[in-house]
Amino acid sequence: MVTKFGMSALGPLSLESQSSEVFLGGDWMGSKNEYSEEIAAQIDREVHLIVSKCHEDSKRILRENREVVDQLVELLIEEETIEGDRFREIVEQPRDAVLAAR
Repeated sequence: MVTKFGMSALGPLSLESQSSEVFLGGDWMGSKNEYSEEIAAQIDREVHLIVSKCHEDSKRILRENREVVDQLVELLIEEETIEGDRFREIVEQPRDAVLAAR
């Protein structure tokens, strides 16, 4: 995402070679980067920022939907599995209905 598609604050740069070979171990045989150590450090920072933001977003989403998660946990303890339609039904119901079901 960062090195191949330029999706970061580094800008729209492709920092990954288009001819990187993965066939017959070409990718893990010690291929050399085509950018400086400074750029590599910037890439590391960008990846860290993206992962940290996604981690915080996922924790926030779970906190905001705690009641639904708890209801799903209880249902899974009872039934072990649920189908996609049942899952969507639970997730899409209004928050008041979730609290009433508990």
